[in-house]
Amino acid sequence: MLMAIVDESNQQGDLENQVWNAIAAFEQIVEMMPDDRVSLEALSHAYEQVGDLSRAREHLSRLVSVVINAKDRPAAGLLQERVMQFAASDPISREIEARLEAFLALGDVPVKSLELPPESRLPGAFKVDDAEQRNAHVSAELAFAWNLFQAGELTQEEYATVAQDLGTTSGKSAHVTVSVLHALHDRENRSLDRIVGYVARDADVPVIPLSLFDVQESVFQLLPRDFMVRYGVMAFEVMGNDVLVVMLNPYDKVLRNRVEAIIGRRCHYCITLPSEFDTTLDRHAVKEEAPKPSEKSSAVTP
Repeated sequence: MLMAIVDESNQQGDLENQVWNAIAAFEQIVEMMPDDRVSLEALSHAYEQVGDLSRAREHLSRLVSVVINAKDRPAAGLLQERVMQFAASDPISREIEARLEAFLALGDVPVKSLELPPESRLPGAFKVDDAEQRNAHVSAELAFAWNLFQAGELTQEEYATVAQDLGTTSGKSAHVTVSVLHALHDRENRSLDRIVGYVARDADVPVIPLSLFDVQESVFQLLPRDFMVRYGVMAFEVMGNDVLVVMLNPYDKVLRNRVEAIIGRRCHYCITLPSEFDTTLDRHAVKEEAPKPSEKSSAVTP
């Protein structure tokens, strides 16, 4: 009995260390970049997890100010539910809620569009507002992880680890997929299948075995490859004028809007395992690298 209590105490200590390590890492980022949305949101969630509601509210308030100053209504809408949760029991948070509602009520304020211009369909055209778009994506992934934790699909330890992994991955310059499901897959999480099933039910999207689909090149190219890799999204089938799209985070409404802006058609969304997503990407990478028949014939000497 005593040993069980000691083991539980050690596990709790390890969890707290992971959370505080994540907090320290994001605090350093905020010190250098006070308006970094990803870090502010991560800190708000992390401080709430350790019970420091005052600092959680402080970072949430700073995040709201950054979003309002940027006139980013889609991001403000995503923050509204979380602000309301704080305002239910905290008078100071009600001031933040009122400020956010006043901003959202101003329909005539120009909103910076998150949709990509037509020329962004070409690979490499991600320079305009690129950092802002990436921050919005990581924020959506952190919210995804938090929702899983709140639903009991992730333990506190798993949530802390995923949040830390997302922060590390988002800081890499290479094109890698910043994704909750990839973080769980890389950690060999045994509950991944169950979690994907939960998300499918909660977000009302079907689970598909993407690697079993013969994704035609013309459909695969509806989205730029860099965009697919970075955001974990891919068109895989066409039905009439509509397009079937797989997303590793089907909760991300801002990303859905961007996908439909690029493709220019109505899209229907599904979810798949990250391994299925990577397999399909790799399969098309092989196709892209294979020499064309004309190139093969020209290389043969008579």
